[in-house]
Amino acid sequence: MTDLVARFADVFDEVGADAVARECERRLPFAEIETLRAAGFTRVSLPAAFGGDAATHAELFELLAELARRDSNLAQLFRSHFSFIDRTIHWPSSPSRDARLRALADGAIHGNATFERSSAKVGTFGTRVTHDGEGMRLDGTKYYSTGTLYADLVSVAADRDGESVSVLLRTDTLGVERIDDWRGFGQRMTGSGTTVFDRVRLSGDQVLDRDSDRLSHGGAFVQLVLLAALTGIGRAILDDATRFVRTRTRTYSHGSAATPQADPIVQEVVGELSGRSFIADAALAAAVTTLARSSAAILAGADDAAQRVADADVATARAQLAILPAVLQAATDLFEVGGASAVDADLALDRHWRNARTIASHNPARYKARALGDLLINDTPVVSWWSSGEA
Repeated sequence: MTDLVARFADVFDEVGADAVARECERRLPFAEIETLRAAGFTRVSLPAAFGGDAATHAELFELLAELARRDSNLAQLFRSHFSFIDRTIHWPSSPSRDARLRALADGAIHGNATFERSSAKVGTFGTRVTHDGEGMRLDGTKYYSTGTLYADLVSVAADRDGESVSVLLRTDTLGVERIDDWRGFGQRMTGSGTTVFDRVRLSGDQVLDRDSDRLSHGGAFVQLVLLAALTGIGRAILDDATRFVRTRTRTYSHGSAATPQADPIVQEVVGELSGRSFIADAALAAAVTTLARSSAAILAGADDAAQRVADADVATARAQLAILPAVLQAATDLFEVGGASAVDADLALDRHWRNARTIASHNPARYKARALGDLLINDTPVVSWWSSGEA
């Protein structure tokens, strides 16, 4: 793990150098994404046979946490990209599988078009694949299209005659429109806005049935990307607090020492921030370990593969309940290390809470806590894949 993290440290520093300015100006990170692509980061989890580094799950999620330490937007916007790689690696060998991996090996970035703000009920889609006189077409509108603004490929969840299918498209296909209209107060550069599909022509090999019976830890994987981003925010909070105190020269008449650096109350706050970051680090690592076990079991066709996937779902839900409160509290406590100067807009220290709160609002933790309680009390399995829609 150390070798890969060390290899990408300089490029992460480079793309993170202007993170505060991007935050203040809401400047989209197209150039930074190209830097990461050129450095090989988008291929890091591909098998070596396809030009990747065959990063383990532990290595990949540590890299995502370190990238989020520099800019949490960058880590989250690659969520669907690395999930797509992981999902494809776990498919049975086929020409289609290899073609997708080759496209990623050539540098393609994958985006997301799953969720909607339509009238479709929970678990269904308003986006549809239909037939007309010219063949198959795709029509619909997606929102929360994280990463698609920057992507070359996008998978679209759609309905075809009452069945769920997945459509893989190039984002420059005629009839595909990507709109930068994400209005969240945090994670503002993730490209999580609208994607419109208007009479997009399809060939048969672009449409795949969504095989709900295929064993997958995909639900845990995508949630762990978010938790890695949160963990990185926790590290950034500690970095910013330490840097702020070290350079601070003003203090208070009623302070506990002559300088902020010597003030035991300030030292205590920074120590607590360190502890909260450690909680996030430990919870992420524990959950990723269960994901790696589920991966090994799936690839080996092991008899206990289904149980390993269930273990990953449970561990990821538990990690969410540990990481979210630790990082959100740290994002508030950060301001206890300084006075009014800490709220200077140019520092953008508020970005940590806004970004963490935005990520935390995905798959609300209260529902995960209830699901874990139901498991422990009633042996009800934790759902592996979560969906949304009209009630």
